[in-house]
Amino acid sequence: MRRRRRLVTRFVPLCLAALAALVWQFGPFQSVQAIASLSDPTKLRTLGERGANARLNKIVYWLDQARQSRLSAETAIEWAQTWNGVRGEHASFVKASLLRNLKIADELGLLTRENQRTLRLGRAAIVTRGPYAGETAEIDHIVPYSLAPEAGNELANLEMLPKSLNRQKSDRVEDRQLAHAEKLFEAKLLTKESLVRVKAASK
Repeated sequence: MRRRRRLVTRFVPLCLAALAALVWQFGPFQSVQAIASLSDPTKLRTLGERGANARLNKIVYWLDQARQSRLSAETAIEWAQTWNGVRGEHASFVKASLLRNLKIADELGLLTRENQRTLRLGRAAIVTRGPYAGETAEIDHIVPYSLAPEAGNELANLEMLPKSLNRQKSDRVEDRQLAHAEKLFEAKLLTKESLVRVKAASK
């Protein structure tokens, strides 16, 4: 009887540990933790020039993994932001940006099996759908880096774009870029000096 109890007391914790490992490996929690780490504002602020570009590729990969684990991308982002203590207007702005990038990835066919391996490493995926098929999907700064360097690693200012479109856009400022700069400024993610430069470039 005692021997049986000893076996049970040893076996049950092992089973629970194995179950927890399976839930972590195949459930959504690994994705949420990865998204939280990659989108942590304190870490983003320490990155060098364009350091967040690779992180956006990785985040899109993990958002897709969360969906495959039957957790909506929106919920995965919200959990990650709660983990990081990010809230308010900034959180909403970043969430909208990440969801937009996931939609772009779907539309451009960036989530094929081969591309998933590439995105997980933070590298540029290959467009497999639409008129830009065969091009790499680069990371564009919606508000040009040259005009607003403080938003260079701001996830709310990054967007996946086929290479030819990104090069064609370059540092041009049109209505969309100006409107986005004003939103970044309102969210205290852009300085007044940068907003003035963006407005000047739009004229």
